[in-house]
Amino acid sequence: MIGARPWTVELEPRARQTLLVAGGLALAVGVLAAAVTPLGLGAGLLGLLALGFVWWRPSSGLFLFVAVIGTLPFGVIPLPLAGAQLTFVDAVLIATYLAVLARVAGRAVRLDLVGLAGVALLAFVGTACVAFVAGGVANPIPPELVRRFGKLLASVLLFFIARALLAQQPARLVRLTRWLLVAAAVQGAIGSLLMLLPPLSQLDLLTRLSAIGYPSGDVLRYVPGPNDTYTTQLRAIGTSVDPNVFGGTLMLALVLGIVQWAAPRPVLPRGLLGLLLVPTAAGVVLSLSRASWLGLACGLALAGGLRYRRILVLGLLAALAVLVTPFGQDLVIRFVTGFSTADRATAFRVGEYANAVLLIQRYPLLGIGFGLSPDIDVTAGVSSVYLLVAEQTGLLGLLCYAVALAAIWRRGWRGSTRLADAGQQGLRLSYLAALSGGLVTGLLDHYFANLAFPHAVALFWLYAAALSAASTTAPPPAVARSATAP
Repeated sequence: MIGARPWTVELEPRARQTLLVAGGLALAVGVLAAAVTPLGLGAGLLGLLALGFVWWRPSSGLFLFVAVIGTLPFGVIPLPLAGAQLTFVDAVLIATYLAVLARVAGRAVRLDLVGLAGVALLAFVGTACVAFVAGGVANPIPPELVRRFGKLLASVLLFFIARALLAQQPARLVRLTRWLLVAAAVQGAIGSLLMLLPPLSQLDLLTRLSAIGYPSGDVLRYVPGPNDTYTTQLRAIGTSVDPNVFGGTLMLALVLGIVQWAAPRPVLPRGLLGLLLVPTAAGVVLSLSRASWLGLACGLALAGGLRYRRILVLGLLAALAVLVTPFGQDLVIRFVTGFSTADRATAFRVGEYANAVLLIQRYPLLGIGFGLSPDIDVTAGVSSVYLLVAEQTGLLGLLCYAVALAAIWRRGWRGSTRLADAGQQGLRLSYLAALSGGLVTGLLDHYFANLAFPHAVALFWLYAAALSAASTTAPPPAVARSATAP
């Protein structure tokens, strides 16, 4: 009609904002779809949803971190951010840190020093920072080393974040335990199933992961032989790149699961626990990691000697099976030869120990930092957590590191066998045994304190945080009560 007023729609301010946000998101999705592949776009949106969920519920960041460790611990987001590519672990930890710190600012979450353990751990972090800067005097610090050092500190400081979340609601510790057991079963199953394939098929499958940052060369790992050769005996690595890291991270969950199986009130029914422990144990065995075997034995012996005698019976049965089977006898031979310098790997470690002791003698207070050795006659790096910490941060750093771990362990040990609540006792002894296994493993390997494996460092301190939370929280109500007492 001529002269009629044009048709208009009046929108509320909130509706206008919603339309603007929706339009902006649609435009962003369109630009991303044009810039990347549909698969990359889908993966990116899925990742954003996961990180948004972490922001909404920070405790889910711990569970997502555990899931990443069990599947793709070295996975890299294929989109560069500020010239660098974040790993899946980096993204999860950053989101978890931001979510928790935002709630600390709003006083919804409280970060505690946790007594002597927290003070000593912060002192270690401070000492490490000083050692890092001091080490740059002898050798320039490249940007990549700065980034890796920052990831190492974030992995260590996860102890405070995880403990705050776990202590806030005791039921979270139960859920975390379940996630650790399931993720380890998945991780062990991947490694075990790969070992059923011919080496070339394994190589083909593993190199396809190069699209998300995994190495693309010959990633298979064989047992070293004499005269700088390698045998045909293949070691399981799963998606962990290194067989020792694969075996060590699985060992923590295996100790945790076996102690839970022996506890009166496990977090899962015993039948399901048994099913989960089979692939986890297979992964530990097939990794041929002697340090993880020793840590496993010590952790289980501690729990068995303290409370759950059925673990000792299970250990005797397992030892008998190892001794009477050809495959088991091969494992015994590999373990025993590890105590002789005739073994190539052991001889190499002895040389590393000697170099580390020499560097510690030359730089006793703050060590050499986290870069290359300042002396051309001695190389840096050693297959021992404690010597590595002393080498990089000096005896001062090692003292702080040892005090923090000793305080956590002592608090978990104290009164652990006198708890009235069977579920709480089972959780505390499970994490005490697992952390003890990790401490013993650290005597002979370095990945729980190594720049190259920040996810393993974070996982170790997550177990320490769980033990600390189990030592201070009230009895968790969600422990499964269907299992009968032994």
